[in-house]
Amino acid sequence: MLLSRDGQPAVIRREDYAPPTYWIDSVELTFDLDPAKTRVLNRMTLRRNAAAPAGPLRLDGEELNLARVLVDGQGTSFKMEGAQLVLENLPEGDAPFTLEIFTTCCPAKNTKLMGLYVSNDSFFTQCEAEGFRRITYFLDRPDVMASYSVLLRADKAQYPVLLSNGNLVEHGDLEGGRHFAKWVDPHRKPCYLFALVAGKLVAREQRITARAGTDHLLQVFVRPGDLDKTEHAMNSLMASVAWDEARFGLPLDLERFMIVATSDFNMGAMENKGLNIFNTKYVLANQSTATDTDYANIESVVGHEYFHNWTGNRVTCRDWFQLSLKEGLTVFRDQEFSQDLAGEASARAVKRIEDVRVLRTAQFPEDAG
Repeated sequence: MLLSRDGQPAVIRREDYAPPTYWIDSVELTFDLDPAKTRVLNRMTLRRNAAAPAGPLRLDGEELNLARVLVDGQGTSFKMEGAQLVLENLPEGDAPFTLEIFTTCCPAKNTKLMGLYVSNDSFFTQCEAEGFRRITYFLDRPDVMASYSVLLRADKAQYPVLLSNGNLVEHGDLEGGRHFAKWVDPHRKPCYLFALVAGKLVAREQRITARAGTDHLLQVFVRPGDLDKTEHAMNSLMASVAWDEARFGLPLDLERFMIVATSDFNMGAMENKGLNIFNTKYVLANQSTATDTDYANIESVVGHEYFHNWTGNRVTCRDWFQLSLKEGLTVFRDQEFSQDLAGEASARAVKRIEDVRVLRTAQFPEDAG
């Protein structure tokens, strides 16, 4: 968060938007996960933004311990200005260069539940809107989109499941009872959609075949003992994938799609690319304890977060003043989804009336018209 000289949050205005002085094209992250001291190696490929005025590279960071900064494999000078890492002596011209930053952090003490944190002996992340800067130094803004490769290493007994965005390309055992998993996301994304989960989890799995004939794996991860409460969430995810492809021609664009449910999450749900993280309220349900409203909410929220895969993830915001665009469009899509699943025209009309009542109750007075 930017602060003014008196320590208060700085006012940010839409008309003050300026493009970044540098673009980040690719990111290779290596995590050695430890609750007390997680090591993060961040290798980025950057280039100057020819359309922006020249200036230093300013990377956002919070509560990080900086150990090393290399440019094209060589040490370089830098300075700290508040919470920003500032680099001025960077290669000239428009050719790409590499920037390597090595930091450590303490997820166990991250009580803000933003960035990388530990709860109930598992690792989770929350990066929207500005949580990624608590993981590594970065251009933490939605108009900087990069491809990501993520290598996770951790104790296998404590953290048998290692998840991140994209497709799992490699995994195996390491010495000392540790193991690794490498994930590659083929689609460029802003850093607020990054996600990481590690812990003792079990999964309900379902393989599906899309209209184009491609095979995909759907997974809903929960803590042991909750697997019997995930059937409705999986059915809702399957329906969402099929509906988006049939209604809008938008297919699932990854080999797998994952949902992780945890009670230790400060949002209702988050649409991280290919790895949605949910509060258990919007995943777990069984007939002995859940109401009709619970089932409807799970269907709606699972659909909403999946539909963000295109409206919000593949097509995203320039800045946070455009938040209502991606959210408004995706809310429209999830409402259409729920109305279509209602079936009869009368049921669809009743669902629309319900949606409008919620809108009129919860919207800002300034938007009431």
